[in-house]
Amino acid sequence: MNPWKIWCDGPCGPTNPGPCAWGSVIQSPDGTRTDHCGFIQKQGTNNIAELTAAIESLRKVPEDAEIILCSDSQYVLKGLNEWMPGWIKKGWKTAAGKPVMNQALWQKLYALYSARNVQVEWVRGHNGHPENEKADQLANRGLSMG
Repeated sequence: MNPWKIWCDGPCGPTNPGPCAWGSVIQSPDGTRTDHCGFIQKQGTNNIAELTAAIESLRKVPEDAEIILCSDSQYVLKGLNEWMPGWIKKGWKTAAGKPVMNQALWQKLYALYSARNVQVEWVRGHNGHPENEKADQLANRGLSMG
């Protein structure tokens, strides 16, 4: 069976910190695609936006699904694929012993991630990848909702 595929993006603008939003394209195993977007808050960061994009997108996919989550955010990719086990082991502290930034969002994302079979892949942003470009457009539409 084909996996679900998610392409998500989270901008902050026109300044960082500033207003932030999220957008995603979700493709079901049968190839059906749905578009999603939303406004997050008036004063946030690009990292808050990227984390929220992943969280809101994963919430829209069944828990028993196999999922490929595509993001242009190294922060999301490295957080889930590299940093998360160490943070959890250290009680949500970084290697330097400091609290993990955006801890509440990381914990929400981890709960969704660990309850599903998720593979996280990096896609180069603003490089002509159709689904990533669409997620970016949707995220910018989300900014206009604020």
